[in-house]
Amino acid sequence: MAATAATLAVAGGAVLGLAAPASAHNYLVSSTPPVGGTLTELPDRFDITTNDRLLAIGGSDSGFAFRVIGPDGRYHEDGCVSVDGPSMTTKAALGESGKYEVEWQIVSADGHTVSDRYDFTWKAPTGFSPDRGTAEPATCTTGDGGGSESGAASGAGSGAHDGAAGDTGGDSSATDALFIGAGGVVLAGVVVAVLLLLRRRPATPATDDHDED
Repeated sequence: MAATAATLAVAGGAVLGLAAPASAHNYLVSSTPPVGGTLTELPDRFDITTNDRLLAIGGSDSGFAFRVIGPDGRYHEDGCVSVDGPSMTTKAALGESGKYEVEWQIVSADGHTVSDRYDFTWKAPTGFSPDRGTAEPATCTTGDGGGSESGAASGAGSGAHDGAAGDTGGDSSATDALFIGAGGVVLAGVVVAVLLLLRRRPATPATDDHDED
């Protein structure tokens, strides 16, 4: 019984050890514009760079979103995003000077969606022609660079979790359930194998406690 318990403990530890690394989500390491920073010139592109590759399933950027919201609540991004390794990029035409907000959503390497938001300040240079923006998030219409419809990821920036970047509860729970389920199957298989081995062990012959005269 002691050996059986030890075997089960080792098997359980192995299952948990396999599942634990897969639960780590991507997190933000740099961005343009920087978090809390100030822009005085319009960048060629806005980008989010994380610590690990992003998961663009089937070459599609579905699940990714990058929004740039002005002080008047209007959207200034073009709706298209491009995913390359650990980075996601988009283009935006800013409006009047003021405090802007970036809302972003990615699909982490572990399959979880991660979203967050941050502010930056825009100080338009002299002679700059401000963009009017749109009342709703833009939809990508160029069709190049694997751009996706930003409206498809409607939860972007709807709530920050885990500090700089957090996962949305539904997708995270579903993925965690897969790992837990897989671990349970492996552990159950180990239990069955051990029980079968114990049943197949030959029985010890009984000894006769009575002496024959």
